[in-house]
Amino acid sequence: MLPTHKIRLKSVLKEKKFEESLISEILEFGRLKKAKKGEYLLFVGMQTDYFPIILSGRLRAYRSDNDGHEITLFYSNVGETCSFAVNSILNKEPSGIGSIIEEDAEIWMVPGRKVDEWIVRYPTYRKFIFECTNQKMNDLLSTFDSISFMNTSERLYKYLVDLSNASGSSIITKSHQQIAIELNTSRVVISRLMKHLSGAQLINQERNKVELL
Repeated sequence: MLPTHKIRLKSVLKEKKFEESLISEILEFGRLKKAKKGEYLLFVGMQTDYFPIILSGRLRAYRSDNDGHEITLFYSNVGETCSFAVNSILNKEPSGIGSIIEEDAEIWMVPGRKVDEWIVRYPTYRKFIFECTNQKMNDLLSTFDSISFMNTSERLYKYLVDLSNASGSSIITKSHQQIAIELNTSRVVISRLMKHLSGAQLINQERNKVELL
């Protein structure tokens, strides 16, 4: 009998309508990685050799500079992969973004050497890769638009909505300092804007907790 994590993996893969032979290969060649909140799956400048499939938890993709400033780009959830890890594998180049565990996660890690092979052999896998990449490109464009065309208050509210959608909960458990880091601004600015959003009855605030209304 399959262990619990493989049963869940098989269920995720069937939802993607993967061929039975592909599912068998993914189960055979992959291995389970358990990661705690705050751990890094991918660093900026890192070249990865593994193709990840998220079984539980949530990942946050970010871009950072040499001074440690960073900006959140998008989130990846159960059933998704890290598109930039795939890009690093296919192009044999370091990743341009980092990926950090937002919630304790279980990730199925498949050797990158299988990616090229499966893209050629399995139409469903090729479609999965293209759809994931396209979705994350749309997420990146949305982030670009928010940076380019929104004021900081609008960016903050969009960030809260995006995080709520990614987590499936209206409750966001992050400190003002954490949010400031992820939006590349100061804690003082975030605290001021949170008060504004609260006054507009868009959110409720408690210590290290925000509820979207």
